[in-house]
Amino acid sequence: AGLFVLSALAAAAEPTPGLPARLRVLGAADEMPEMFSFAADAARPGFERELLEGFCRIHGLKLEVVPVADFAEIIPRLQRGEGDLITGIVDTTARRQKVAFTTEVFPVRHLAVTRRPRPAASRVDDLRALRVGVIPGTSWEQAAVDAGVPRSKRVAFRDAAALLDGLRAGQVDAVVMALLDFALAQKQDGELQAGAFVGPATAAAMAVRPEDGRLLEALNGYLQGMRQARHALLFKYLSEEALSLIALARRE
Repeated sequence: AGLFVLSALAAAAEPTPGLPARLRVLGAADEMPEMFSFAADAARPGFERELLEGFCRIHGLKLEVVPVADFAEIIPRLQRGEGDLITGIVDTTARRQKVAFTTEVFPVRHLAVTRRPRPAASRVDDLRALRVGVIPGTSWEQAAVDAGVPRSKRVAFRDAAALLDGLRAGQVDAVVMALLDFALAQKQDGELQAGAFVGPATAAAMAVRPEDGRLLEALNGYLQGMRQARHALLFKYLSEEALSLIALARRE
């Protein structure tokens, strides 16, 4: 029943005092459409976008999407006032010095990913001897660094599409990805294979400027109230395999 909560919010509310009339959402331009679609698809806007559309309906806000091609620039763009909110960003200690995070939107684990016929990287230690593709400024890169992959073995790519192209072309031996991104990418390329989990469990959330306390409070209240609906939306957009990987990551 939680899934239908979103559709029940269809009637626009009056603008909420203290919130911006328009909510400018900064999102990674290469985001998987199952998570955030930049296309005008009312039926399947993606998990995160559907959540934000519901938030905007409740508070009478206009949703404005701002794609960001260079993920390393997403926090600076928020700080410069080019957006009001970042969606789909992993909550890390370093980022908390710059932005304020909401409560968890969905769980995150990073894992080593290779492509057949290369064997899976079944131990984190295996990564240190491989050429590992990274995207600068992302938690994927930080997970590789924390795993001890030396700078000389890290190969930078602009975005996820280029990263996976590099893996297919043999430019790198492995990449480190967030679990949900791997599960969605594997739907397009069945030769991708999961290896060891890299680093601890963490969370993806939304991020705002620290001074935007009213917006942060409203988002946290909304996410708390939508807890059951969020679970239903994950089932709507993710495969059974992806959901099984989430369950496995939470157990380990």
